[in-house]
Amino acid sequence: MTRQRRRTVRQRAPRLRRRVARTGAALAAVVLGLAVAPAGAGDGAAPSPLGSCGPIERTHEVVELRGMRLRRLAGTPLDRIGMVAWRAGRAQPIPFQVDERIGTRIAMPGGPAPEADDHPGVLDADDALLFMACDAGARAPAGTPPRADGREIRIDDPRTGATAWAYLVLSDAPPRTDRRYVRYDPARDTVTTARWSIGCVDALPSYFALGLTGPLGPNVVDGLRLRANAVLRANLARWSLTERDGRNGLVAWTAGPIRVVRRSKHEVEIGLGIHLSAGLLHTAFYGEHVLAPGSLKLPFSPSVFFREITALGGVDLRGMEGWRYLAPGVPAGGLAVDGRMDERERAYAGRGRWFALVRGDEAIAVAITMSEELERALPLDLVYVDDATRAAPPEIAPGSVPFVGVRAREVERLPGGRYRFQLRVFAVPGWRAGAEQALLAQVDVPLTAEVSIPPDLEPRRRPTQDPGDGAPAAQPR
Repeated sequence: MTRQRRRTVRQRAPRLRRRVARTGAALAAVVLGLAVAPAGAGDGAAPSPLGSCGPIERTHEVVELRGMRLRRLAGTPLDRIGMVAWRAGRAQPIPFQVDERIGTRIAMPGGPAPEADDHPGVLDADDALLFMACDAGARAPAGTPPRADGREIRIDDPRTGATAWAYLVLSDAPPRTDRRYVRYDPARDTVTTARWSIGCVDALPSYFALGLTGPLGPNVVDGLRLRANAVLRANLARWSLTERDGRNGLVAWTAGPIRVVRRSKHEVEIGLGIHLSAGLLHTAFYGEHVLAPGSLKLPFSPSVFFREITALGGVDLRGMEGWRYLAPGVPAGGLAVDGRMDERERAYAGRGRWFALVRGDEAIAVAITMSEELERALPLDLVYVDDATRAAPPEIAPGSVPFVGVRAREVERLPGGRYRFQLRVFAVPGWRAGAEQALLAQVDVPLTAEVSIPPDLEPRRRPTQDPGDGAPAAQPR
């Protein structure tokens, strides 16, 4: 490089670093956001598994209704609200929770940086009522449980045509149940359900015990793997990042019987004064699934500054011998997890939006949903490694039995714009052939819900129809 060229590079370096930092912060969200992060809180009650479903057999879908859709109940004290479903010929209390919000943000009372609601203990228009679709039942004989003063909620499944009902009840002593589907231990940063237990260290998953069809077993995770490699144009600089290069921390959490939501922050300093941040990530833990949504905003294409960017995200497992790996493009019957890579496994090069680890009739399935623009611009390679002798530091113990995840190549080609993605992890205790198609269809076709005043309430109490009726029941964030 000539003397004049070196002088020009030094003069442009500060501006280049600022632009790289802005672009890198967004790119970090791709790697950090496509990870399973842990969450929330609860009392000492042991979590229960979901029981048998009512008319709608979706164990992984929550019904979420904003306060504004509950037909003029804003201002109602939360301790006057109960939820029931008509099951086995009678009204039975079902688990529910109300997530209080400050605008679009969930108010999280726990953690290092808690945030209280502006009207605590009272239902606001922006608060959210949540219950599991599986818990909804038949329509009550008179349209509402006896002596109920509340709201009737109709849930429809567009895929199957099934319809179910649940009832919000207002009373000085509302019907409640002690059943809960999640529990959070803040001291250990661990969320536990009847199906699994997930713990964190420095805001990243470090413990995962399974109990899909029995008691919880031993930890099967060695750690989360987040790896990225980037090369600036003209080879001015190269970076290789791992999950241990960042500063990751819990910010706040909230928890109830239905879900635990965990807010975490992730950032990394990579040298040359360049600071990358994935911002705040929110992960929701339910009884039988985890939802980790994310967004990515690029003011311009990374190719303006980067010649090459690759990213890898996944989890390094251990002790999963006897399970099978299923994904698009695998041979019939899947790939056997045994700690040894055979020719079929070495040759596997799959692409798709899902993969699963299956043993008998139990499974852990992962589904990745991306906005159309992101999916078109950034196809994902599925990555599977089954090698008990493999070393991929930094790690706690050598070996990947197996490693499962995704790899994104040519990330630098992404055009500028806003992109959204979601990572879902499903516990499936009743796995059968083709179950992944049903899960993906449920993701693509969510339930809808309508809220009405029960017809046997006094006419003077019945307001006009709310404009939001018929909207999707679950609102991913």
